[in-house]
Amino acid sequence: MVRKVLIVDKADPVLTELLEGAGFSCSTILNITAQQYIDLPDEYIGLVIRSKFSVDQHVIASKPGLKFIARLGAGMEHIDTTFASQQEIVCISTPEGNAPAVAQHALALLLNNLRHITEANQEVREGLWLREKNKGREIGSLTIGIIGFGNTGKAFVDVLSPFNPKILVYDKYKNDIIYNNVQEISLEYLLEQSDVISIHINYIRDNHFFFNKNIFEKMRKGTLLINTSRGAVLNTFDLLNAIDEGIIAHACLDVLEYENVNLQIPPKAEWDQTLMHLTENVNVTLTPHIAGQTPESEKRHALIAFRKIIETMNVRR
Repeated sequence: MVRKVLIVDKADPVLTELLEGAGFSCSTILNITAQQYIDLPDEYIGLVIRSKFSVDQHVIASKPGLKFIARLGAGMEHIDTTFASQQEIVCISTPEGNAPAVAQHALALLLNNLRHITEANQEVREGLWLREKNKGREIGSLTIGIIGFGNTGKAFVDVLSPFNPKILVYDKYKNDIIYNNVQEISLEYLLEQSDVISIHINYIRDNHFFFNKNIFEKMRKGTLLINTSRGAVLNTFDLLNAIDEGIIAHACLDVLEYENVNLQIPPKAEWDQTLMHLTENVNVTLTPHIAGQTPESEKRHALIAFRKIIETMNVRR
């Protein structure tokens, strides 16, 4: 029996090469909707996806022969993993794949802010040579709080460690963290003591708007906030108020609560007042959900997915 796998999102070619070398037959359909997938024949044992569409009960139920769903990336919020498990479908993700890329992007955002690179670049182009105004700070002088200590949280510690800052860590699902001299502490202590807070939690229902008015009010004045996780873990309206109150000196956001399942934000003509104010605020740096987007991470995703698919299929034999 031919074991067919359907790939509906961009994947490094090595994934197809390895799967076919292991006896699978791979088809790639990039321009496909959820309904078009539902309408396909039930001939695939595997679905490989990133964020093409929501894999809800209707999508899953349309393919009784499905054995696994492989999500190239970390977030599984658009996949009904509970229903899939009930149908004995294994859900795979590859959060390890882009952790180095996300960590490096968070570091870039941090350095850009500490050394005033964006502002100084614009000022020089306008004929201004403001050396004293743009005096920066060194990472080693800071206390950096990391909330969420999974793959990306650890990777961020790895890129920070050569600078020798004080690193505080909080993860509500983990205890007794021992890693590269980090200090595991309470959330309240981290919020009070950190000069910089970097968010590395995944999106689950419990983490919706994890960062809200109550959390911001517990932070020290002048905190630098970095979010490279998921937009919906942070309440944008409350963030803007925290900036106005001086609690947040600057926010560096690679993700926004306004993103849809395809990780896209609405056209500018449809922006609400909060999103408009966010993009106009000089104390906010924005990038379009690119922290994990590198050729290297795409290849790692593919290699990790292949390994986990093989492990899954071997177990099911």
